[in-house]
Amino acid sequence: MARITKKQALKLFQKADLLELGAMADEMRKNLHHDKTVTFIVDRNINYTNVCINQCTFCAFYRDADSPDAYVLSDDQLFAKIEETLALDG
Repeated sequence: MARITKKQALKLFQKADLLELGAMADEMRKNLHHDKTVTFIVDRNINYTNVCINQCTFCAFYRDADSPDAYVLSDDQLFAKIEETLALDG
């Protein structure tokens, strides 16, 4: 089974109904994996800071150290986020 092209993916992203797209993805999953078991994971990437010195165009959330939106989580804030993740079985 071939992967869709970038052009096809863009067309789906721009035009497809979200529920229809989800149904199509589920059909593809069923064709590839006949077992009816479906699993998921709780995945969380805790960003302890959004300060970055690289100024690349890769990420959209970085801030310069002097930006009013810049943050660095305290140990207590970081541990609280870890506890939240553990509470979700993450």
